[in-house]
Amino acid sequence: MRRISINIIAFTCLVMVSCSKQLDKQPSDAIASTTYWKTEADAVQAVNACYVYLTDIDDDVFLSAATDDSYAWSGWPVDVPAVGNGTATSQQGMFSQHWSHSYGAIAAANNVLDNIDKIPASALDDSTRSRLKGEARFIRAYYYQQLIGYYGDVPLIEHLQTDPGQYYPTRTSKDTIAAFVENELGEIAGSLPVSYAAADHGRVTRGAALAEQARMALYHGDYTLAASAAQSVMSLGAYSIDNSGWLSLFNGTNKNSTEIILAGQYIQNTYASGMATWIGGPTLGGWSEVTPTESLVNAFECTDGLTIDQSPLYNAGNPSANRDPRLLMTVMMPGVDNVVNGDTINIDRPNSIDAPGKNNASFTGYYYKKYVPGVISGQYYNNSFNDEVLIRYAEVLLTYAEAKIESNSIDQSVYDAINQVRQRADVKQPIVTSAMYPDQASLRTLVRRERRVEFAVEPQRLFDIRRWQIAATVMPGYVYGEATNGSRIQVELRVFNPTRDYLWAIPQSELLLNKNLTQNNGW
Repeated sequence: MRRISINIIAFTCLVMVSCSKQLDKQPSDAIASTTYWKTEADAVQAVNACYVYLTDIDDDVFLSAATDDSYAWSGWPVDVPAVGNGTATSQQGMFSQHWSHSYGAIAAANNVLDNIDKIPASALDDSTRSRLKGEARFIRAYYYQQLIGYYGDVPLIEHLQTDPGQYYPTRTSKDTIAAFVENELGEIAGSLPVSYAAADHGRVTRGAALAEQARMALYHGDYTLAASAAQSVMSLGAYSIDNSGWLSLFNGTNKNSTEIILAGQYIQNTYASGMATWIGGPTLGGWSEVTPTESLVNAFECTDGLTIDQSPLYNAGNPSANRDPRLLMTVMMPGVDNVVNGDTINIDRPNSIDAPGKNNASFTGYYYKKYVPGVISGQYYNNSFNDEVLIRYAEVLLTYAEAKIESNSIDQSVYDAINQVRQRADVKQPIVTSAMYPDQASLRTLVRRERRVEFAVEPQRLFDIRRWQIAATVMPGYVYGEATNGSRIQVELRVFNPTRDYLWAIPQSELLLNKNLTQNNGW
């Protein structure tokens, strides 16, 4: 999307103004006017505007702090702390922010789908028209998958709301929407190319549609479809685990990796993000707003493939030693010289500006290394241009494995898929076998742990702890950070109400605007 991002700014402003009002009133004078929809360039520009919504680094990175992986101390720019600790109300800005953003993307996609056929065949050939429709339908489906994961039942809007009778929709069941998403992605896959020329790198591909279908099916509990769709991605031969360096997938030095299926893309000095500010510590000019928890750190195995409570290699006095290499690639650990962009950060170094208690330092004593940009431009907001990975091949492999495990269709292909992720060149965790993990229960535990450590800070964990129904176990209680002087940093006390908190509140602002909407239980 490098070229896409450059070309859409003015058009996007118009789209976002037209979609900025809430769901009940989308103006009928949006871009679908008689002065537009004449040429192929019009269609491409309108579809490009949909892609802007995929570049949403603030919401997605902060989302980790609504799980047991991370802690956020600040309510700006995303007021996630109350969501994480269980004190949120239906007026929480994060709830309305995700709702509005998602429906803005859906409106932009519907704008394309309702108007693209106005362009005459002489100006837009059938193949390109079909492909552009497929891209818009993908983005719409992607955001419906997100919406039902956050809120459960939501309005299903398939067209621009141009008639007053459409302004006040009711909620559609999440099962109906999940089936809609799965069907949409299956239908469009054939109209999308397996790859693009360099100028269009970043557009939605066939692999992205099938991978998103596999994700939706897995989340929906349709394990047969999840395994089948994931297998279809694997069979394309277009993707592979990238052995050139795990961190390169996230720091901006390997944007064209064969492992990245879809990313929200950024450009230096043109279309940047605040990633370094949000996760970087003082040495990096950041504010340490999203930092790892002890719970996440403890999830990484030792190098013998055993968890820290089982492995003789684990040393509580030196918890970084003999651990899954992904730990030190994900987290800057105390007592370790963490080299980042030429800076050596040792959190426990005397007088370190990154030590707990220092200005803008981590409250947990840990920092994320994953997603720290390879180049940081300036020392403030909008200083990063590394991409946000939205779908990658490692997820496809673990989706395939989990779907086969949950359907109890366990064969060697399950172990092979997991081992591809574990055997990355700079990871090389021990190969798992049927002797070590002989049954559904043990494999379930393994694949869930793999998802957690492989996808930390990627937008997966919230959906996982909800669909696995473990949030009520992993979320409540004290959040801890590093051990200092023999005691752990105690960051905050979290609560979780299982009758309420498995879904977010429908934003109170939406309920006031649309009396046909109902609230989720407990809110």
